[in-house]
Amino acid sequence: MQTIVNVLADLPPAAVEMVGMWVAALLTLAVLSFILGDNPLFRLAEYLFVGVAAGYAASLAWSNVLWPRLRLLVTEPGAYWYYGVFFALGILLLARGVKPLSFLGDLPLGVLFGTGAALALGGVITGTLLPQLRASFLSVSPSDYGEGVLGWACAIDALLIVLGTIAVVVVFHFSAPEDPKSRSWGYWLLNLFQGVGRKVMMVGFGALLAGAAFSFFAVLKGRLAFLCDWITHVVDVGL
Repeated sequence: MQTIVNVLADLPPAAVEMVGMWVAALLTLAVLSFILGDNPLFRLAEYLFVGVAAGYAASLAWSNVLWPRLRLLVTEPGAYWYYGVFFALGILLLARGVKPLSFLGDLPLGVLFGTGAALALGGVITGTLLPQLRASFLSVSPSDYGEGVLGWACAIDALLIVLGTIAVVVVFHFSAPEDPKSRSWGYWLLNLFQGVGRKVMMVGFGALLAGAAFSFFAVLKGRLAFLCDWITHVVDVGL
């Protein structure tokens, strides 16, 4: 491996760029070969991508997270003693791989899951729920948005947002009684809001799916354009 690195280091920049282009093109073709079904080339590319991603993540974790804090702990233990607690929990977590000592990993797992759940809950409340609630408090008065048709259009848009939000909340948090004798105007209104809320959810999920599809096709377009440029370059060099 070191020999390959040394050889690449001695090559001129144009040659290194050419090698990188060939590797990227061949890996792109290997991934696209899945169109023809599962095959060894696709599995090789898949394992290579997973391995490279794992190695890159491990190197970043060591160079940017673990090593700087370990150096601070060794050089200034009085000021950064709490890093020792973190490293001790991490070492205990590795005990999960040894069956007789697996019980030692329960404490760091509990800290990890508890902290993760608290951070996720706080992020959902402060980053998603509260901003969405604030965004749903809209004025439906046309005079607040301007005069003429523009003001009425903005007011109608705000009204649709408020009603859509209420309808989706009704779908998740309220249920109608099933007894026919108790079916009053509130029952039919509740059913109406639930039906509207389901339609709003379907529109939202459809928009998310469309956005994901557009992102996929944008990436595919980029890779196909790269392959076209590579083929053009190869043909030009060959000619």
